[in-house]
Amino acid sequence: MGQSVLIVDDEELIRRSVRIALEGAGYSVALAVNGADALRQLQDDPPDCVVLDLRLGDIDGLDVLRTARAGRPHLKAIVITAHGDVDSAVQALRLGAFDFIKKPFDLDEVLAAVANALRTDALERQVAHYSGRSDEWVFASDVMRATLQRIEKVATQPVPVVLVLGETGTGKELAARAIHQGSPRARGPFIELNCSAIPETLLESELFGHERGAFSDAREQKRGLVELADGGTLFLDEVGDLPAAAQAKLLKFVETLEFRRVGGTKVLSVDCRVVAATHRRLDESATFRRDLYYRLAGVTITMPPLRDRGDDVLLLARHFLARDARRYHKRLSGFTPDAETLLRAHRWPGNVRELKAAVSAAAVMVDGGAIGVDALAPVERAMLTTVTELPNSPDGIMTIEQLQTAYVTRVLALCGGNKVLAAQRLDISRQTLARWIADPPDS
Repeated sequence: MGQSVLIVDDEELIRRSVRIALEGAGYSVALAVNGADALRQLQDDPPDCVVLDLRLGDIDGLDVLRTARAGRPHLKAIVITAHGDVDSAVQALRLGAFDFIKKPFDLDEVLAAVANALRTDALERQVAHYSGRSDEWVFASDVMRATLQRIEKVATQPVPVVLVLGETGTGKELAARAIHQGSPRARGPFIELNCSAIPETLLESELFGHERGAFSDAREQKRGLVELADGGTLFLDEVGDLPAAAQAKLLKFVETLEFRRVGGTKVLSVDCRVVAATHRRLDESATFRRDLYYRLAGVTITMPPLRDRGDDVLLLARHFLARDARRYHKRLSGFTPDAETLLRAHRWPGNVRELKAAVSAAAVMVDGGAIGVDALAPVERAMLTTVTELPNSPDGIMTIEQLQTAYVTRVLALCGGNKVLAAQRLDISRQTLARWIADPPDS
């Protein structure tokens, strides 16, 4: 089937007639009989477009629209309003509805509105792709918004070298691709080299190519990655792992965009932008050339760790869960409140990559419904095995009571201060919890 449309209306005749018309036009159609049913389907199996009556039996259609758009800001919604109810239509448009249709309506009117909405969605996605705002950029935090604004600004400028910094899993490769896609070089190639994955003996040949006979296995001429990147972008991931000899050659290339193939005498030149990325502190490295660092770090973009992005962790978790639900053909309705508390509390040392893996593993294990704490047990174990705030002691040795108190205090913090939940997770009574943290239970 084609693109998916959710019809939300409490009148069976309207649902049936609109469904027949849309299916006849090649769309995949789902039905919701009220607002609660609509919100569940929007969470479990998000459609490409929703046709929503504002007059529902249980929940006001505007509230459904508001909730749906909060979770999926790009969702295309077409609202159906009663004759003369202009105020509701205007309010719906202010909430982000794509269009509105007044009752009574012709089915051709619905078909045209859906086609326009989905055509606009496709164009917006194409523009987003080439501006670097791919489906992976899921965020609401100010720090991430500022980072993407910097990426977009750098992408459009003729900056020859960009250094992307950030911890493992923060999206450095995504940033590099966004810089490429948002630049005039987007039609050119995007060539990637993981500097830590190539043996030192092969690195120079991989980068700059070689001439036939340059070494024993060089049976024919080979173009290197810098040549292949001509007219586009050369992305050097984990540049901090480059050996000293390769650093010297890279410095010369970055400064002149000229090079020689291994075994060659002819000086070649290319026109490409170099984007380098690393999780290392190059300015503090004893093995990384300072002159190369200064050349790379003229324009720097730092990807923020997930722990500094606030509720982005929940937005990303829901995004990954919705994608996994479609992949595994399951009806997964989000996360329980306890699971969301756990997701917020974890510091995610592996950042977005770790979160994505944790959600995917949970989606595999849960057959349906909401993801609970049990399905995120590896995340909980990773948090609880490290007590980050330990009491000071002159000789570094703590008593069992001190360690116990520190551990219980940590669990309570991870549970958002909820003593009932903390006691459940520790499998103790609230009275025991209160005694261990020297804080009497609430009456």
